[in-house]
Formats: sequence, C-alpha cells, structure tokens
Amino acid sequence: MSFFSLLGAVEIGLIFSLVALGVFISFRLLRFPDLTVDGSFPLGGAVCAILISTGTNAWVATLAATAAGAVAGLITGWLNVKLKIMDLLASILMMIALYSINLRIMGKSNTPILAKGTIFSSVSHMTGLPQSTVAIILGIVLAVAIV
Repeated sequence: MSFFSLLGAVEIGLIFSLVALGVFISFRLLRFPDLTVDGSFPLGGAVCAILISTGTNAWVATLAATAAGAVAGLITGWLNVKLKIMDLLASILMMIALYSINLRIMGKSNTPILAKGTIFSSVSHMTGLPQSTVAIILGIVLAVAIV
C-alpha cells in the first residue's frame, strides 16, 4: 500500500465517520431510528457539486448542501409527527425518495468538479498545504466538533 493510498483511505474513513456519527446520534441519543442520513449525505454532495460546477463559491455551496440535508431531516420529522408514519418507515421512505431527488438535482448520474475550486482547494491555497492534508485536517476537526 502506498502512502497516497493510505491518505485516501484516511480521508474516506473520516468522511464515513461523520455518517456513522449521524446514525449513532439518531439511534442512541435521540432514540429515533433515522436512516435519512443515508440519503441526506449524497443529497448534500449533489447540491454542492451542482452549485460548484455552475460557478458558485465552494463555501456557499457547502452551506446550501448542509441546508438541503437539514430540510431532508425536517421532512422525515414531519412525516413522523404530522402524518403519523412510524419513525423507521418515515426515514426509509425519505432515504429512498432522496436517491431519485439526487438524480433529479444533478440531471445525470455524475457531475465532475475536478477542475473547479472546492473548500479543500481554497484552504490549501490559503495555507500552502496539500489538499489531501487539508481534507484530513478538516475531517478530524469536524469529527471532533461533532463528538
């Protein structure tokens, strides 16, 4: 395994740790079996990718992606509270719906943003650190802040 493969594995692990924390918080702390997180993370990615590919600032795109994920969670809560759908079923319905919504938002199955500026590239430009190092540092900071 090369050093770059190791860095990539650490980056992906930190990203998935945020998903695991989201599931843990809803299952254990809130006692609400919420699977919406499986669809809301890709929703945020889809919203962010579309906004970045159209030239929106990466920070604004990330805030919009966060808001989109929050709206998905709010809809799950609304399905549960107002329509009296069981919590697990409401989250499964939302998770399944979000896969179609993600495809509708992007208009296709993949939206490349390799040549566009992201949060990692802007922080890398400000600090002079490589983007892989910036991704790892930001992932650790986010995971620690959530914990």
